[in-house]
Amino acid sequence: MTYSHETNTTDPHPFWYGRIIGIFHVRVRHFQPGPYLPEIQHIPFVYVRWFGRDTTFLSGLKHRRYPRIGFDDPKYAFTFLDPDHIIRGVHLIPAFAHGKSSHALGPSLARLPSEMDEDWLYFYVNTYVTRSS
Repeated sequence: MTYSHETNTTDPHPFWYGRIIGIFHVRVRHFQPGPYLPEIQHIPFVYVRWFGRDTTFLSGLKHRRYPRIGFDDPKYAFTFLDPDHIIRGVHLIPAFAHGKSSHALGPSLARLPSEMDEDWLYFYVNTYVTRSS
């Protein structure tokens, strides 16, 4: 879960949700002009498959429903993200009544083999997870 950057919508949601596909780090060497030695920097990043919010589904405290999300267009679904932008993990509840499909992505390495190239059509974002100390 990250903070949303939605500005051009009539009903902005405060968060974006994504599934982490992988966590990586690279060592990058920055070359600068002049007689400077190259600087080596460690850069972590996360590979994410983004969910899209189902705007046809009324949710929130006013409607007493969890937000409903699903996978978006695969053309824009995958990006790299700075781990510092991740706020926290969330508990996603599959919307079992809507079933599974492979139409959003097709065969992909973004899924576990046990998922047999299918995704749940929708998930509910459990906003009331508590933890005990």
